[in-house]
Amino acid sequence: MPGATSPWRVNDVVAYDLMREAAARAIALLSAAAQSGDSGGDARGELARLRREVLAVDAYDRAAVAAVSARIDQRIRELEGHLP
Repeated sequence: MPGATSPWRVNDVVAYDLMREAAARAIALLSAAAQSGDSGGDARGELARLRREVLAVDAYDRAAVAAVSARIDQRIRELEGHLP
């Protein structure tokens, strides 16, 4: 009798890990913005929303992981564009 297998595929795990790494980068950029006073209140609120969104992602839902990753990557590009 074969054991139960996970519905995850290796590339799904990689995509999820990359999303989490991107989220960590975005959180660091938002934290820096909040501390520097550049729209600090907005940055703090966005930081909290981002954390909740990442935690709410169903790691088995590849489409959700891809959608959140795309939003995070876009936001990182925006935040890095404003760095000196």
